[in-house]
Order: sequence, then C-alpha cells, then structure tokens
Amino acid sequence: MLIETTLHINKEILEMLHKCAEKTGRSRVAIIKLLAQRMMRDNRKMLKANSRIRYQERDLKENWHRIHILLNEYEYEYFLDMRKFFKMSVSYILAYAVLKYHEELMDRNINSDNYWFKNYIFITKEVGGIILWQIYWGIPPQLNVL
Repeated sequence: MLIETTLHINKEILEMLHKCAEKTGRSRVAIIKLLAQRMMRDNRKMLKANSRIRYQERDLKENWHRIHILLNEYEYEYFLDMRKFFKMSVSYILAYAVLKYHEELMDRNINSDNYWFKNYIFITKEVGGIILWQIYWGIPPQLNVL
C-alpha cells in the first residue's frame, strides 16, 4: 500500500535536493529515502524526550514549496517514528538531513539497500494490563520480548 504525504520545504533546501538528485541520477523521492536512512544511523544523537515537536524556522510564504511523495507503509511509519523520537516535524527532519548530509550523498556513489526496512521491527504486547511497544531500528543481537 502506498501512502501519499506532503512535505513543506524551503526553496533553498528544495534546490539542494534537486542538485543531489541531478548529480546522483536518482529521483527526489529516492534521495529523501536515502537521507532518512542516513538519519537512522545518527539516531542516538537525535533522540529527544519531554519536549515539543520542533518545526523549521519561519520564512516568507513565497520561499516555501509543497512536495508530494509516495511512501510505502513501512517508510511512512518510520518517518512518523522519527518525528516522535527526534521531536521534529517530518519536513524539518528532511531539511536537517539535506543540510547535514547532501555533500556526503553527492561526493560518493551511494549504494543503498532497497529493503532498508527489513530490520525495522514493531512489536506490541500486553503484560499485566500494561501495553508494551518495542521498536527496533536494526537487528538486535537477541530479540528479548517479555
């Protein structure tokens, strides 16, 4: 199942995204997914607790663009998890990733895993009336489910 979502991006970030796509020969959506993968690797640095969702800095209305992307259900859920754990809007996560990693993407021939959610595990369990959610962003050495 594909889910359409909308991202709100500053024109400077959008231009960087276009340049990255042009130089690498990949689509804009493929670059967005690569950037999400890269953010996944830095997840320990990005985690925030007990704070509100942060959004991009304000700018003039004419400096913003809406882009529509299609994600499969796993990709969509992963972006929602990043929003929840990083306390950043999905659009801000993308803007942050473009600023931080666009040179890395353009400098190297990135070979991404087409199945990057194969190591994404979400487990729900109830123990003594308490709901447990376990989310794995990678393969744990030993999956210990209560």
